[in-house]
Amino acid sequence: MKLRITVALAASLIAGWTASTAYAETKGAIVAFVPSSTNPYIGQWTLGAKAKAAELGYEIKVIENNFNQSEQDSQVQQQLASGETVAGYVWWPFENAAGVGSLRALSQSGAPVIISNQYPLKGTEAYWTAYAGANDFLSGKTAAEILLDACSKATIKCGKGAIIRFPAGVSAGDDRATGFQDAVKGKLEVVDVVPTAGFLEDEGYKVAAQIIPAHKSDLTWLYTENDSLAGAAAQAAKENGLTPGKDIFIVGGTCHGDSKHVKSGEIAGTAIQSGYFEGWMAVQALGKFAAQGKVLDGEKYLEGTPDATPADADPLYKYNFLPNPAVGNTQAAYDTAKLWGKTADQLCNF
Repeated sequence: MKLRITVALAASLIAGWTASTAYAETKGAIVAFVPSSTNPYIGQWTLGAKAKAAELGYEIKVIENNFNQSEQDSQVQQQLASGETVAGYVWWPFENAAGVGSLRALSQSGAPVIISNQYPLKGTEAYWTAYAGANDFLSGKTAAEILLDACSKATIKCGKGAIIRFPAGVSAGDDRATGFQDAVKGKLEVVDVVPTAGFLEDEGYKVAAQIIPAHKSDLTWLYTENDSLAGAAAQAAKENGLTPGKDIFIVGGTCHGDSKHVKSGEIAGTAIQSGYFEGWMAVQALGKFAAQGKVLDGEKYLEGTPDATPADADPLYKYNFLPNPAVGNTQAAYDTAKLWGKTADQLCNF
């Protein structure tokens, strides 16, 4: 009995020593503020951030808000009041402009701050270390190019159309609409821009089911800012007697959720904006800053290689942009598309 107790005690001591040693050997904690992972894109972002944090030796705490900037502001206040020492913060505001006060507070803590997903507002440069995420102006431009290419091959003339955009206050929706409209200026006519209440099919359907009947006589295209909204618009179009890809062209421009509407040709095409790798590169940016201690001025568009991920030893720029490679609207196109070692199906279906 004494031997068993001794062995058990020794095992307990060893386990405790191992745990404390492992904790001591971590590079510290990263705290990320993001909207709710009930949106699957954000769920993928969180998975990518956690994977990169584990690879680099950091702990990470992800604090979610329910698509509410006031709630997120309170979360920031609580985190800062805790006095916890952190290796850095990742800031994904729900409403970019409304969240500037919280961004400033995070910067005043002295820890580095990486902004992700929402392109930083002008005048806030002193409050953040680097941006690592999507370029939503580029997303809108890519969607416009997909749509214009589809129109150039169509038997119908593309003319008037509408934009179904992200909720009001979400600056990514503003940026995508701007990028899109700049690219189609003088080529297509935008008759309406309508915000949704969210980012998924239910919210997209409610708006599309109103826009399409209202403009049915002359509506030739729709841009919806992601593929979940586009899939809902395709359903609404069919219910109003329009065949997507024939009577009306629909483009989301960002793969998001079920890709069946793209593969069937109902959506004109898409692009891989990976939530997983956006979270991954936000944490990588913090790791780069910790290792290199500097940020280079200017922009860096990370190369959209099919297999190799960007190296941790690469320089960190003030603006670091996620690739946004276009993908055609066929099963074959999906089968061949890859980004950083993952297939389009892995990155786009969630």
